[in-house]
Amino acid sequence: MKQYNLSEIMKKAHQLYKNARAKYPTFSDALKKSWKMAKFDAMLAANRSALEAEAKAKEEAEKERKEQTAIQSILFTAELEAQRIKHEAEAKAERMRAEIAARKQGISYNEYQNRISRAMGYGCGHYCGD
Repeated sequence: MKQYNLSEIMKKAHQLYKNARAKYPTFSDALKKSWKMAKFDAMLAANRSALEAEAKAKEEAEKERKEQTAIQSILFTAELEAQRIKHEAEAKAERMRAEIAARKQGISYNEYQNRISRAMGYGCGHYCGD
C-alpha cells in the first residue's frame, strides 16, 4: 500500500479551497482534487525511473549512431584517397610504358605522343585557341 503525505494533501486542499473558490466551492471538492494530484504525483514518481532509463537508452543509441557515422566517414575518405593514389599510379605506369615504347622506336616521348594523336585523327596536339 502506498504511503501518502496526508499533511501535504490537507495543506494543498486548504490552498485550493482558499485561492480557487470559483473552481472548488466546497472543501470536499478541493480535498478530492488534492487527493487526485497526490496520486498523480505518486504515479509520476513510480514511472520516472522507467522514463529516465528510456531517455538514457535513446541517448546511448544516438551516441552510437554518431560514432558509426564518424567511422563510415573516415572509411569513405580513406577509400577515396586510395582510389586517387591508384589512378595516379596507373597514369604514371601508362606514361612509363609510352616512354619505353618511344625509346624502342628511337624517338622522343613528345614525338611519340604526336604520332599517336595524328594516327587517331586528333591532329598534332598543338592547340592554338579559338
